Amino acid sequence: MNKKQEENVKNNIQIAFSRLIGPLTIMSVLDSYKSKHDEIKQLLNIIIKWGVQFELEQNLDFIKSGELLNVYERINDLNTEFLYNPNLGNESFLSDEIVIWIWQIIELRKDLINKKDKK
Repeated sequence: MNKKQEENVKNNIQIAFSRLIGPLTIMSVLDSYKSKHDEIKQLLNIIIKWGVQFELEQNLDFIKSGELLNVYERINDLNTEFLYNPNLGNESFLSDEIVIWIWQIIELRKDLINKKDKK
């Protein structure tokens, strides 16, 4: 991976964190998700912590595989619970959105690790 490709991956990571934090923040205050506000806020705190650390280090090495998998599974569980909930309106897409963006972070983390291993 050349310097330009590496910068592109880092920019995509910043975008992914923003696109993940936004919907989680909205979900954390919507009454529609009230039953899971504590879980959503815990996840939001983890994701924000990761985003801050990424900005400081410009890598994702600090996220352990088990921790990342745990967060992904928790987000996926939220999606399973809310995506097809007939009681939700237009806001039901938020649970799907967070799964998409945590998966993107997983993929981008893998790209950065592969780049580092090739050096």
